[in-house]
Amino acid sequence: MSKVPLRDADVIATRLDGIQEKVRSMIADGTLQPGERVNEQALAAQLGVGRNSAREALRSLERSGLVRIVPNRGAEVRKVSLESALDLYDLRASIARTAGRLAASRLENQEDAQLLTLMDHMEVALKARDGGTYHQLNKKFHDLLMAITKNPRLIDLNNTIEAELSLYLRKGVYTMAQMQQSHSEHGRLVEALRNGLVAETADLFESHILTGKQRMLDTVTRSAPVA
Repeated sequence: MSKVPLRDADVIATRLDGIQEKVRSMIADGTLQPGERVNEQALAAQLGVGRNSAREALRSLERSGLVRIVPNRGAEVRKVSLESALDLYDLRASIARTAGRLAASRLENQEDAQLLTLMDHMEVALKARDGGTYHQLNKKFHDLLMAITKNPRLIDLNNTIEAELSLYLRKGVYTMAQMQQSHSEHGRLVEALRNGLVAETADLFESHILTGKQRMLDTVTRSAPVA
């Protein structure tokens, strides 16, 4: 059997990654809903790719917990129960503790400036009562905190858990009071991080995720709580 040239293999892998990201986006923005069946042929046509490529992308997303392959039915977007969401929050909190410890000892000047800029933008969104913008900035803030750790394996694990958790979070709703509480927690976390307080940053980041878990419980019948 002839081997696929290395360059061709890289091209195929890159194309599959692109397809996966498009499907992830469709799940994240609600184009594909939890429990909805994903027709391979229709998906391939929509994305302008081959059916085999669509199938391989869905199989990869199954491994990341976003999709499940049902025998004789094909793929469907996973549903996440409240119990599973709570378990995921606990895992995310443990990751946050480690991330806080690493970030406090690895923060660089450019990242420091980026954190302060995000904090300023979140403050503006709060004053404008712009929940949509705050939610987007909140995601960027958490992504930056994880990037500061300089630990790719930790970042990948956190991304996997957040992606699966997002399947449940669209059931709740965050209020202005919740956004303000979240922003206050961010402020204390950033202050400890910028001062290199390793243990305190770890404690605050873990606590921030666990209070996010409580906010989710407080608004379990609504959509997108803030953490």
